[in-house]
This record gives sequence, C-alpha cells and structure tokens, in this order.
Amino acid sequence: MKRFALFTLGVWSALVLAGCAASLSNPEDFMDGGSAGSAEMILADSCGGIPGCHDSTPQAAAGLDLVSPDVESRVVNVSATGEGCENDILVVAGNPEGSYLLDKVLPAIGICGVSMPTGGVPPLSADEVETLRQWIIDLGGGADGGTPDGG
Repeated sequence: MKRFALFTLGVWSALVLAGCAASLSNPEDFMDGGSAGSAEMILADSCGGIPGCHDSTPQAAAGLDLVSPDVESRVVNVSATGEGCENDILVVAGNPEGSYLLDKVLPAIGICGVSMPTGGVPPLSADEVETLRQWIIDLGGGADGGTPDGG
C-alpha cells in the first residue's frame, strides 16, 4: 500500500511539473517593457512619487491621479488643465504625437507650465518615454493596424 501511495504521488508530481514546463503563446503580454517597466509604473514612480504631485490624494496637482489603478480612464480623451491648454488632450489613444502627456515629459516647445517630472525627480529616460509612447499606441489597438475606436 505504501508503494502504491508513493507511486501515485510521483505520477501526480510529474503531471504538475509537466504542466509548468509549457511555453506561453503570448509572452509579450507578460513582459514589462524591459528596464523601463510598464507605463503605469513609470507614471506612478515619476509623476506620483512625490506627495502633492500626481498622487492619489485630493490635493494631487491638477487633480490628476497617475498612481491608482486604471490610469488610462483618467487620461484618455481628457483635456489638459492650465490656461491655454484646455484644447490639448492628455492621451489620444493610438496617437502619441497628439498626446499632450508626452509633450509634458519630453518636454515639447509651447507646453503650459513646466515640463514634467519636477521636484527633483530626474527626467524620464529614452526607454521610459518609448514605453509611454508604445502604451499610447497600444491603447488605440496597437501597432498591428488597430484603430483608436476599436473598428
């Protein structure tokens, strides 16, 4: 009986381990963008890392929370704040060149206020900017021909 129990345990262990040896059909969905990390992590660390900046408190700068989950719901098709910038959209899904968020972190000429991040936080690296750029493209359906409206 003991031998049968050990045999059964061995078979179950082999099956479990065999199941773990499979490969992913979509490994890119589990990659974090290399050293730059995910766009959400970049925004949280660089833009919301200092209290009073774009954190989750009611006092967040411009009332913009870039730390809490589902950040895209607070930036996609949302107008920028600041005198003269009301017609700028923070993130235009699928269109990084039309997304004011990238203008603020690059910094582009003609932005309202100062470039971001501020408060002693170093500027974003080229890899981090590229991660944000790709995230914006992906929000619009990705680089594979998708459209911002999903059609």
